[in-house]
Amino acid sequence: MAPTYFKLRNGYEINGLWYPRVTSICNIIAKPGLERWLADQESFAVMQVRRKKVTDWGSLVHEIVEKILLGKKPNINPVIQPSIDAFLDWLNNNKIKVLGVEKKVLSKDHSYAGTLDILAEIDGRLGVLDLKTSKEIWNDYFIQTSAYVQAYNEKSAEKAETHWVLRIDQYQECVLCDAKKRDKSGEPVIKGRNKNCIHKWSPVKGAWQFKEVKDHQVNINTFLAAKKLWELSNRSSLSRIENYPKRFKV
Repeated sequence: MAPTYFKLRNGYEINGLWYPRVTSICNIIAKPGLERWLADQESFAVMQVRRKKVTDWGSLVHEIVEKILLGKKPNINPVIQPSIDAFLDWLNNNKIKVLGVEKKVLSKDHSYAGTLDILAEIDGRLGVLDLKTSKEIWNDYFIQTSAYVQAYNEKSAEKAETHWVLRIDQYQECVLCDAKKRDKSGEPVIKGRNKNCIHKWSPVKGAWQFKEVKDHQVNINTFLAAKKLWELSNRSSLSRIENYPKRFKV
């Protein structure tokens, strides 16, 4: 891979130096849920189309949520209204003070950078809040957020105490067998189906799940180990990047 393309795809230029981004590093970590979804697709071409739709869905929800947190009153696409209603329900149940949205952070100690979703005080505690639109909260999400906390705390006088994941979802539920149907890719996905059931679907419901990290140190150690593995896997490209801080010999 050409160095310029690799750099644009995987990192940031900051003050003349190039740093890999957190999300690129985290891609080296196995994601069983994603792998199962990919395996279920009919073809690579179909997978690409559906994956883009899912990504666009998540981006739209992120955009609206972040505007709401900044005090704006955005126009909401009716398709995602149940998800936004779920977010507003969560917001009403938590005392949140937003201190930053889409905030770029840099770890000079470990040579990486990233953009956290939300820096906030929630119920009086300062931390990093990450938004997800997945069907559940996966453990590897906290590996990613731990990297943001580490980078933020390196140069901030007031330290982040913790990090959270807020999952926003919407689905329909079969009133006969409790199966759930989600449609974010253009192809409905039904889980918990009873094959003998002639499904009768409820209106679309919004849902939220809020979870705090249990062990920050374990997660940041895992991230730093993943970074070493990522560097090993990309050593050829990294060796050609002259402005990458060479803490790792490639």
